[in-house]
Amino acid sequence: MDETRCFRHRSPSSPHCILTSRRTAIGTPDADTAILFFSRRPEREGLNKQLVGQDYAQSRRVAAAFYDHARRAVADSGLPAIEVNGAQQRGHDFGARLANAVADAFAAGYEHVIAVGNDCPALHEVDWAAVTEQLEAGRPVLGPTSGHDGAYLIGLSRGQFEHAAFAALPWTTDRLFPALHRHLAGTARAAPVRLAVRDDVNEPAELRALLRRNRAGVLAARLRRVLGSTHRTSHVPAPSTTRPVLERRSRAPPYSSLLSRR
Repeated sequence: MDETRCFRHRSPSSPHCILTSRRTAIGTPDADTAILFFSRRPEREGLNKQLVGQDYAQSRRVAAAFYDHARRAVADSGLPAIEVNGAQQRGHDFGARLANAVADAFAAGYEHVIAVGNDCPALHEVDWAAVTEQLEAGRPVLGPTSGHDGAYLIGLSRGQFEHAAFAALPWTTDRLFPALHRHLAGTARAAPVRLAVRDDVNEPAELRALLRRNRAGVLAARLRRVLGSTHRTSHVPAPSTTRPVLERRSRAPPYSSLLSRR
């Protein structure tokens, strides 16, 4: 996606991008709901997850494929979107960084926020209009990952957000989904709506499983091109013995910006 078409305005005096107007929506005038696209840049994601063993160049290209796929799904949603994916994410751990990003979205004037990442291959299948409808009706929305231990989508409204409690949830553990479900049920006083279970990809075995499936999606096709002739459905390429030098980047979370639709 063309960077110049995705980012609208950035203030040089702030590490966060400034929304030109909370009413500057993508396809939906006067939208009260925004998508928070919370992710790492491909360079950091590839280094962190190492989806292709020790082949960091390949891992980075795989991470870029996931990032572009998720970014397009968000941009095609028809909703305004705030991207948070750089060194300006604020907080000492994942929970604090995500909570701060959600708080920033509410501070920008939105009443409902849908937080998503870049590791769900089926993010483009989400019915964004249905999610928005539930949020406007006062019900939070959760998209559980396989195994019901994590979430690929978290939708909540301003009155359902308690910053400290949200940040303190057991993020990055297999206890997250039930804890998040209980938390939102308490703050909303209504059981969260559960979307269809969808896979996420955080390790090599999950990447191999995605590529073995018969469904030939756009993402899978790109991944096969990235992996090239060394790809086999039973394994990813063997680790390389060299590690390329990568630019050092902050591990803190990203800047915000307004995505625009193609």
